[in-house]
Amino acid sequence: MARRSSAVRPNVPSGQSASVKQIRCAIYTRKSTEEGLEQEFNSLDAQREACAAYIVSQRHEGWVQMPDYYDDGGYSGGNMERPALKQLLAEIEAGRVDVIVVYKVDRLTRALSDFARIVEILDRSKASFVSVTQAFNTTTSMGRLTLNVLLSFAQFEREVTGERIRDKVASSKKKGMWMGGPVPLGYMVKDRKLIIIPEEAETVRLIFQRHQACGSLKALADDLAARGITSRLRTMKDGRTIGGQPFKSGALYWIIRNVIYAGLIPHKEALYQGEHQGIISREHWDASQALLNNNALRPHTGQRSILRYMIVDGLGRSMIVAHGRKGTRRYRYYVSKPVDGISKPTWRLPAGDLESLVRIAMLELLNNPLRLQTELGQLDRDHQLADAGHRLAEQLKAPMSMRALLEDLQAAITLKQDEIMICMEGAALINKLGIANTSLPIGHQVRLTVPVCLRRRGHELRLVFTAPDSRRAERDERLIRLLASGRAAWQQLVTRQPAFDSHQRSHLVRLARLNFLAPDIIMAVLSGRQPVELTSRSLLRLSCLPNDWTEQRRVLGFG
Repeated sequence: MARRSSAVRPNVPSGQSASVKQIRCAIYTRKSTEEGLEQEFNSLDAQREACAAYIVSQRHEGWVQMPDYYDDGGYSGGNMERPALKQLLAEIEAGRVDVIVVYKVDRLTRALSDFARIVEILDRSKASFVSVTQAFNTTTSMGRLTLNVLLSFAQFEREVTGERIRDKVASSKKKGMWMGGPVPLGYMVKDRKLIIIPEEAETVRLIFQRHQACGSLKALADDLAARGITSRLRTMKDGRTIGGQPFKSGALYWIIRNVIYAGLIPHKEALYQGEHQGIISREHWDASQALLNNNALRPHTGQRSILRYMIVDGLGRSMIVAHGRKGTRRYRYYVSKPVDGISKPTWRLPAGDLESLVRIAMLELLNNPLRLQTELGQLDRDHQLADAGHRLAEQLKAPMSMRALLEDLQAAITLKQDEIMICMEGAALINKLGIANTSLPIGHQVRLTVPVCLRRRGHELRLVFTAPDSRRAERDERLIRLLASGRAAWQQLVTRQPAFDSHQRSHLVRLARLNFLAPDIIMAVLSGRQPVELTSRSLLRLSCLPNDWTEQRRVLGFG
């Protein structure tokens, strides 16, 4: 942002009557884009000058301009993720500002929901706001109605603009036009069109040819490495150089899945003939897709170990994949690899638990544009951020595509006693989103933390969310049948039908105790929300089940 003009100075009235209460006014300015902010006198300065003049006109009311600047240059009014706005609201809650002065209402916000939150903060702090070009009296119902109408139109304008952009993208792709994003290997962009680079196109053709010959992505990666084939070397806007490395399986997966190489343009589930020239034939591309689909699951288990080679435990030991079998069922685990000098017991955790928690954390990030902005900073083309995040989130559904995405993001996962830490390369995530950001620091890491706890279920450790309501419901049918048996045993004891001996009576009494469990415990079991360590075996083996419901919750792990 350019150096602020000195033409506007805070107005501190002199000789003001002591009987007039001083009203502290803070000027808030905003501009949606950074265009023109480098000028000596820019839009923010113009807004501030108009607001300062209005404060001077209200000097007789005791209005005084605060000296601090609250400027959000290059921030959208569609959300409240703006540093200056957050600072200003904090000042209001602290009681250091009485009035917010803005040039127009839409400079403060363009969303009704956000406006309601701001008004709530103002009312709670007995503060108010003023728009210098729009006369409002928000103490009356008519004034609030007029303000809400204006804000509704501002929000409508923002939403219509988004719809118009999405419609334009859809229409352009139907005509086969390339609408931006990461430029695929083998192409360059000229006049907003994809043009083939002959040398790189040969590499792409070789990748598809060798994929058919090698039969798997791992074998293909080894084959290309042996041939000295490396990825495209690129220089970023901030001077960093990336690429020039041997291809990994994840990168090869997305090259082979990219239908642009067949001369087509994808949009959602549809494919359209592109304006650009394809590097391979549609038949060759279809053959590679069939091979990828056939190799999506490992034949001997039918399951993929998504986090293999990516995860370490809290002591820094790599966690490798192990399998167990009980009858005809096969189980997958992540197990700590023993390390010389570390005598503490290794961890052995079900793979499904860990993979599910990582998937949920990634979905929460990718489906939340505001959180993406928080993690990655202000991004160009913010209106495309939600669509790009949802597109990446779709890749988390299938095990193979989820692993490929984590590889591309250079994910590293650390499992601790109380949390899972997921670290990703910020530049890699921005690249996958297809949205530029030149302000991201070099080496910036995106870190996701999932609070968890280790619980023992029988002979096995289980990994669950710290908050019980956050984990998915898992109905234990054997536990539910045991509760039903408790009800039936009580009925038999009451009616004494049929007749039973002392041994049978002892067993029925043991079961009948379960008929007196607290109602909320029973409902939690029926809905699958019981503590993970509560099983039919642990409940039946409990020597003394308290009659007091509060004590029951503590003993059974609900408290």
